[in-house]
Amino acid sequence: MPPTLVLFLSIGAIFGLLAAGSAYAIAYHEYRQRMLRMDQNPMKMAIETAAMTFVFIMAASVVLYFVLRPEGQ
Repeated sequence: MPPTLVLFLSIGAIFGLLAAGSAYAIAYHEYRQRMLRMDQNPMKMAIETAAMTFVFIMAASVVLYFVLRPEGQ
């Protein structure tokens, strides 16, 4: 695995975790304030939001690697 890809993946993982944690806190707070139906769980919905945020950041870091990779790799 090229060292540049490892760098992009590690940066993506670090910022992805930070973004997912922030997304969870914001989404959980908003879902708790809203009047949800009885079958809706605000914690589950906030975890789903955080997971999608992490996946998006990781995918963006991979795409960014392919856009910015040095010639010959």
